[in-house]
Parts: sequence; C-alpha cells; structure tokens
Amino acid sequence: MLVDREGLWFRVLAGRYGVERGRLCEGGARGSTWWRELARIRDGGGEAGRGWFRECVLRQVGDGSDTFFWTDPWVDGISLRERYGRLFDLAENKSASVADMFMRGWEAGGEAWEWRRQLRAWEEEMLGECQALLLTISLQDHVSDRWQWRTDLDDGYTVRGVYQLLTTQDAVTLDAASGLIWHRQVPLKVSICAWRLLRDRLPTKANLVTRWILSTEAHLCVSGCGEVETAHHLFLYCSSFGSLWSLVTSWIGSSSVTAQTLSEHFVQFTDSAGGSRARRSFMQLVWLVCVWVVWTERNHRLFTGSANSVHHMLDKIKTFSYRWLKATSSTLALNCHSWWSSPLLCLSLV
Repeated sequence: MLVDREGLWFRVLAGRYGVERGRLCEGGARGSTWWRELARIRDGGGEAGRGWFRECVLRQVGDGSDTFFWTDPWVDGISLRERYGRLFDLAENKSASVADMFMRGWEAGGEAWEWRRQLRAWEEEMLGECQALLLTISLQDHVSDRWQWRTDLDDGYTVRGVYQLLTTQDAVTLDAASGLIWHRQVPLKVSICAWRLLRDRLPTKANLVTRWILSTEAHLCVSGCGEVETAHHLFLYCSSFGSLWSLVTSWIGSSSVTAQTLSEHFVQFTDSAGGSRARRSFMQLVWLVCVWVVWTERNHRLFTGSANSVHHMLDKIKTFSYRWLKATSSTLALNCHSWWSSPLLCLSLV
C-alpha cells in the first residue's frame, strides 16, 4: 500500500504503525482491526496465491519516483521480487524506487545492482535476463506513478465495482472441493495428487520456474501448445489435455462443465450427472481418475518422450475407473464391454 510519502496521511500512519523498507507496517498487536485487514488484503494473506486484490491492480509507472522497484507489480503486472526472487533475496537495496534504480543505472555494469555477495554463474544469467527486460522500459518525466484497477479501466476502483466483483463471482471455495478429494474407492496416491493440484502444489513448469528450478525459457506446456504450463492450463484449458473433458462427459452422458477454476470444476463435474448420492460419488471418482491420467501422461511426455492420443487417455480413464470399482466391491456385477459404452447403466444409475 503506497500513498504520498510527503503527505499528512502517510506521516500519521507512519507515526502510528511504523515504516519498514519504505513501506507502512501492519502494526502488530497494537494495530487497529481496520488497518490489519488492509495490510492483509495488500499482502494477499489468508488466500491462495496473491489474493483477489493484488490480482486486480496494476502499477502504471510514470517517472518511477513513487514505485518500489522490487516489490510493486509494475512490469507486466508482476513484481520483480516475484519474477526474480533469488535476485531480490541477494539485493542490498530492497526498498529502492524505480527512479533510483534507473538513475544509478540498471543496465549491465550499472551501479544500481548491489549484492550481499558475488553472484554465481546461474544468478548472473538471471540478472542478464532481468536487465534485458528493463531495456524495454521507458520512464516519463513529470508524470506521476499511479495504480490502475484492471477490472474497470475507464472508471477505476469503486466500492460498488468491488462489491459486484466479489458477489457476482459464483466461486467455489477450496474447502468445498477439498471434501471431495478423499474417496474410498480411489487409491491414496491419486487423492494426494488431487490434494496437491487444488492447492497448486504440483511441480508444473510454471511452479518450477517460480522456484528457480527451471529457467523462464522452459515454462511452456509439455503438449507443445505454446502456452505456459500452469495447473489451470494443463488440466482445463490446454488444447491437447483440455479436450479430454468433453470426451469423458460424452462417454458418461452428463452435461459439460464451464468452470473457471479447478475447485469449481471439481464440484460442478461431481454434480453434473445429477440424481442420487451414488451418481455424485461415481462422478467424483471419474474426476479423480481424469486428473491422475492427465498428470501421468504429462510426466510420460516430459521424461520418456512418449505421447498417447487423447482417445487413448480416455481408454485409460475407462480402464482405471472399472478396475477401482471392481477392486473394492467383489459383488459388483460389471461387464467390461458394457462399461465402455454406458457406465451409468452398468451401475444401475440410469
């Protein structure tokens, strides 16, 4: 949260709560509930990822004098701290403004770069990438920095707009989807995979880049679609893996799902066949099977170079679901050939 540092309001808040690295502190136990809540929203606390507020704001840089170089989302809507976390950890001037860094020289060999120790070879490569990115940035003299509200570029931030944003999103909470992860007919390793997926803990390429295990050039989806391999992309939107869901719904005879998040998709898919608890339990199992098949196929393509078609993946889903149901219920009279064409009929759920 950044306000005019020379203004009265900033001086009042700084005197009450303190300043750390040029940023107003939360205030700890002596901070008011109002201020702690503002600080929590600013820092994305209590939410998965960066939080809804940070996802909706963008820092527009003018002369750069009122924007933090490392911690504000001023380059493509992402902070340099998030993009180059290792460099931020090593930087001596973590509270420097964009203007300060520019004036001291952020090009190769510039005086803006101050480190706690000498950079290693791979860190030098990361710095070179950062410097190449900064070469595309141009500051504007006598133009103030400002925050931009992404969801309404014309009118900007309004209380009414935020209220509509939060109330019109029919979002499914993580808790609602978490209750569906554990299924008595699903192997434990599959449920654990789904647990990690819903919390974005799977080692997708995007996550590995964030943790500096992969370089940013290696973040593309293993399917070859050209998009960044995030969990949402891989399991829902990928032109290769994402098409699997329509084949699965056609096989079952259920309605399609158009959810925007994995949690919503899980809950809506489970309810898409309607009817009894037994139907929902079956759909829950199928969703977990699909997740497992997509993830194992992704790993096969990445580590062995082999690739199965989406129809072959559908066959795996049919096979695994059949085996898991048979393994936990020896009295269940399932015919493999009938299962391939009408699973709900085999389970007497039609």
